[in-house]
Amino acid sequence: MKLRVSRSVMFVFIIVTAIFFQSCKDDPKPTMQQGDAGFFVVNEGGFGNSNTSISFYDRKANAVTNNVFTAKNNRPLGDQTQSMTVFGNNGYIVVQNSKKVEVIDATDFSSLATITDGITSPRYFIGISTTKAYLSDWGVDGLTGTVKVIDLTTNKVTKTIATGVGSNKMLKVGSLIYVANAGGYGKDNTVKIIDTTTDAVIGSITTGDNPNSLQLDKDGNIWVVAGGALAYNVDYSVDEANSTKGSISKINASNKEALRLTVDKVTLDSPSNLNISPDGKTLYYIYNGAIYLMLTTATTLPTSAFKIKNYYGLAIDPTNGDVIGCQAPNFSSAGNIDVYDATGNLKKSFTVGIAPSGCAFK
Repeated sequence: MKLRVSRSVMFVFIIVTAIFFQSCKDDPKPTMQQGDAGFFVVNEGGFGNSNTSISFYDRKANAVTNNVFTAKNNRPLGDQTQSMTVFGNNGYIVVQNSKKVEVIDATDFSSLATITDGITSPRYFIGISTTKAYLSDWGVDGLTGTVKVIDLTTNKVTKTIATGVGSNKMLKVGSLIYVANAGGYGKDNTVKIIDTTTDAVIGSITTGDNPNSLQLDKDGNIWVVAGGALAYNVDYSVDEANSTKGSISKINASNKEALRLTVDKVTLDSPSNLNISPDGKTLYYIYNGAIYLMLTTATTLPTSAFKIKNYYGLAIDPTNGDVIGCQAPNFSSAGNIDVYDATGNLKKSFTVGIAPSGCAFK
């Protein structure tokens, strides 16, 4: 069934679009667009508002260009970008509420394809080979989490693998993929292991409640940040007695949980966004209004923050170890990224799109 659009709504859309494109013209043009030349910033936008976007930081020009997808392709990106991954020469932009993955040329931002087949609530993309990728998906109910197998030659889903509630970030270790089940609209406490040669789940690791992100360290251990599970009172305040705290787990090479460290309090700003330094020795994560760092040799959680500031997203630049905090003051106006060196000194800040939540590197 087709939806009718009133003339007044269409008029507003045209005016807003014109203003939007005019603002793009004022952005500096990047001189190079790939690998060491720069990185992409994912701007989530406001849910239901179709104002998501991608920005690009050009290292040579030391400048950010905003709205690069729309400026290049003359159409909006969609509603709520969850993540972006650069794989090979392409960028894969996962637009969750639009139920799609936009495939772009990572050099000039031009659209190559749009993947919609079999996708309901996509979260993260990871490349497996030149012809295959995985895409985590929360499912239409936010509970029936899966991983979609995508044929990169046809950009079609060829298989769906049931994984758990709220399938989220993934990590590739050899021929295995580790999938953090972040709970979606429910609760889970597992990391599932998929054999990429058979596209089948071959194992499960129990962690703290709602694991959301994971990283591999230099010694072959997998670290998992779990946000904990919040319960609410009738007035929507947090029911601390029936909630669980966030945690950080270390999984050894035998896929066993060797260590679990639990944070000190139940909070809405639970542990998330686990990242690691280029040398694989230092972990970074967001918790309770601050960025924390922790050595992979540690057996206790840090008591002081690396940077006390409320960031919505976090990334570590793999070329130099810079720490990138993504700040979203709200979901209707421009956010910014702050770039720190490894000692915590602020190097630069840039205005980006609405609700920046992460970065994508070559």
